[in-house]
Amino acid sequence: MIRSFWAILLAFGALAFTSAAQAENVPTSQRSKTEQSCFDGDEDACLSAGRIFARLSGEERAIKAREMFAQGCELGNAQACHLLIPMLLEGRGGPPELVVAAQISNILCEAGSGQGCSWQANVLARTATWGGEVDPAKLTAARKLYLQGCEMGAMDACGQAGALLATGTGGPSDPKEGYTLLDRACAAGQWQACANIGVMARDGLAHDADEASARRYFRLACDGEIATACNDLGIMWMQMADRGEGESWREPALRAFTAACDELDGAGCSNAARQLREGRGVPQDLQSAYDLALKGCNHNSGGACFIAADMRLAGEGVEVDRRIAANLARRACDLEHAPGCSLLADQSASDLSTFRTRKKNDEEDIIFSRGSGDRGHRDFAAGGKGE
Repeated sequence: MIRSFWAILLAFGALAFTSAAQAENVPTSQRSKTEQSCFDGDEDACLSAGRIFARLSGEERAIKAREMFAQGCELGNAQACHLLIPMLLEGRGGPPELVVAAQISNILCEAGSGQGCSWQANVLARTATWGGEVDPAKLTAARKLYLQGCEMGAMDACGQAGALLATGTGGPSDPKEGYTLLDRACAAGQWQACANIGVMARDGLAHDADEASARRYFRLACDGEIATACNDLGIMWMQMADRGEGESWREPALRAFTAACDELDGAGCSNAARQLREGRGVPQDLQSAYDLALKGCNHNSGGACFIAADMRLAGEGVEVDRRIAANLARRACDLEHAPGCSLLADQSASDLSTFRTRKKNDEEDIIFSRGSGDRGHRDFAAGGKGE
């Protein structure tokens, strides 16, 4: 659970800019005039110019936006400072500048901005693990700042604080209070908080396990484009079907897995590939299954690499190619997927046998058919978490 929560420490709430269409409709001459007014000391012009540039495409525009927000912030415009900090943290429009981001965040926090406290905590959380070592003091300070930001109304800070309390990071573990804070953040549209509380509800980490609540939270998070939540939701729907609660759950499960895959979650790709390969409650589609498995492999799912390797050997939805299959099996093994290692070993043994036969008889390459038996797939119901 700690690993699934850790990602939230590197996230922060999105800020509203002028829409792209509105920005494109601003004449170039007007943008230039606003930009000049900024450099002449008009802090409101800096804010306006920065917003315009922020919504235009291209790195050069991001550089200009950051420059305008920085100028406005220096002139004392708090909103420009709020819009500048995410750019400093993310490295948009220039390199990341965590020290500067922390300094500005500290000023905003002391001035009563909960979001400023949250960003200051964010910098501490990021730097707490630099160099491969964990700095407990920084995590403790980050936790206090997240709690402070939450009390001041910053909902992303509530989600961050909830995750830290639930996992006992930066201080004593308090799952129930963590659950409460995560629920508050989720209700405010912090989708990663919804995903985290879904894990807690599913696994009974603060209160009794509640699958219905877990599915509800996962669905909220999935609709908010949290890939892992889509995968978790799909697994729970597949489990319902496996328990005999209705085959109709398998189609939405596939949609959830595919949504996770679309957001580049390798496990979601793997589960979607498996379902399409086996035709579990949906029409079998071997070509799509292979494509999804290959995509999942590219996004570090050992299970997806194994499926792709196995399908390559069998010629399912794709031409047989033992060399590609071996490479995919090796990738699965490198990702610590045990069936991939077994498949790779079987491949190596077959290749050796093929070489000896060819050397003896001076024949063309022999392609061995895949043997029957367990392909190493985990059933969705087994273990409760699927891929």
